[in-house]
Amino acid sequence: MVSDLSPSAFQLLNAWQHGFPLISRPFRKLGLSVGLSEQIVLDYFRQWRMSGLLSRIGPVLNPSCMSSTLVGLQVPSSRLEDVAAQVSAMPEVNHNYEREHPVNLWFVMACPHPQALQARLDELAGQTGLHPLSLPMQSAYHIDLGFNLAPSFWKTAAAMPPCCPLPAEGSPQQALLHAVQHGLELHPEPYQELARHAAMTEKQVLDQLGAWLEQGLFRRFGVVLRHRSLGYTANAMCVWTIPDDIVDSVGTQLGREPGVTLCYRRRPHPPQWTHNLFCMIHGKDRAQVLQQHERLSRRLGLEAFPHAVLFSTRCFKQRGALLTPAQVHHD
Repeated sequence: MVSDLSPSAFQLLNAWQHGFPLISRPFRKLGLSVGLSEQIVLDYFRQWRMSGLLSRIGPVLNPSCMSSTLVGLQVPSSRLEDVAAQVSAMPEVNHNYEREHPVNLWFVMACPHPQALQARLDELAGQTGLHPLSLPMQSAYHIDLGFNLAPSFWKTAAAMPPCCPLPAEGSPQQALLHAVQHGLELHPEPYQELARHAAMTEKQVLDQLGAWLEQGLFRRFGVVLRHRSLGYTANAMCVWTIPDDIVDSVGTQLGREPGVTLCYRRRPHPPQWTHNLFCMIHGKDRAQVLQQHERLSRRLGLEAFPHAVLFSTRCFKQRGALLTPAQVHHD
């Protein structure tokens, strides 16, 4: 558990969720920052990966660079596991959870273009006989900032930059993007490994990764943790129906609240789904999450609006959004 870590190990895990070094030997730099050898740092990260605490070290893709949506399905309980397996098998799906609500299966799907996304949703509807509620993001107030283990440690992240074009099909840059999105190899010179895969020089790799960060293809580049393995197992998607003329103001305030890990506006799908403001609260027990929800609702005056709290009960799939080689191409 994180509470058992030494101060130096904790800093390795927490501080480098942003700004992971784009230099030839990044793990040596991490070691120098906490007084450990490069080998010990690598051993730590390998141990955390084996235990499931570490998902990867690499980029979090900017959702604005893709056509992505949150999808809700109302699935009969007798079919839930089968339908969830069908959904999880789709390469475009990254997160797939059962939640406490009549609309009980929730997943995120990302495709390169709106037409591809709609085609996959239509395909899923045909296969299951169910009606997907597609709720695309309209505004992001606080998203993809990592999972802060020390709330006073980070400053608020900058606004999400506009996205740069995706690399051309068959280009070395396409091969690099496909490789790096799965994470760096835990190797003293991980960018050399990427360079070999993409038929680029290490300098070209480092320059390109830096450019994608600056241009907005990557939301961040660093350590990506699994919150459930950290002990945050009481996780709730909190939703409200807010009038259009004030939703951005309310969402901006909500995104600044302590304990809110994600906050965004989504297009509703009436009459089945009218909620348009979403946030995630991650906690170690249900009572803690409900108390946090009550506090922020009271402080922001959200109790007056229709709302719901959807705790996750099962995780069927969790990984970062990926673009497969067939998906990565120009418009």
